[in-house]
Amino acid sequence: MGAEVPLGEGLIGTVAARRRPMRVAGVGAELRYWRAIKREMEQSGAGSATAEIPLPGLPDAQSQLALPLLVGDGLLGVLALESRDPMAFDAWTETFLKLLANQVALGISRVQENEDDEGTLEAASEEGTTAGRPLRTFQLFKNDDCIFVDGEYLIRNVPAKILWKLLKAHKESGRVEFTNRELRLDPTLGLPALKDNLESRLILLRKRLEEKCNDIRLVPVRRGRFALRINCPVKLEERESSA
Repeated sequence: MGAEVPLGEGLIGTVAARRRPMRVAGVGAELRYWRAIKREMEQSGAGSATAEIPLPGLPDAQSQLALPLLVGDGLLGVLALESRDPMAFDAWTETFLKLLANQVALGISRVQENEDDEGTLEAASEEGTTAGRPLRTFQLFKNDDCIFVDGEYLIRNVPAKILWKLLKAHKESGRVEFTNRELRLDPTLGLPALKDNLESRLILLRKRLEEKCNDIRLVPVRRGRFALRINCPVKLEERESSA
């Protein structure tokens, strides 16, 4: 869902930093204590002001197990498990899950290699394609949260805000790749905290672009990341209202 764990922080971050499995039991009291401290810090304003997507997890976990996903010397992630049973993860379970983690890591590595190859080929095939293409003018009407392209209505509300964010970032810095996480953490987009349906909004935006302006495309490049493909010169204009 876009949650992240800093290297070396907590059980997952420690396993990632050390690249060794860890299992702990009887953690219920410690988890409740830590969450109470964090809640008090946030309420007092002493906690981090940065928006954070919480990790999924059991509110009453009693045992935890985390294993690094390794391919050679490369760390791809961490397989993390929780249980309400204080003794759920014994030595046999850890050994069995090490084998599973190895297979998961190999699978992820193969998928990433294929996606990188496809993305490289697609990017190479589209270099320089803006030459000779007609200029497309995008207008954002801020009071209505809607976008017109070449004088025709394109899209409104949250998908319009997302598109404008992408187009402006590309215009100002040349960025072409974006992540779902950064969209979720951007308060200017107005996504709800729960059930933001971001993927559905991106699909809607992708379809509207295909119908109304197929020189601009959103292309998935890997899980949680997509690229903005622009095959024409683009002009951006902001206005107060479409009325």
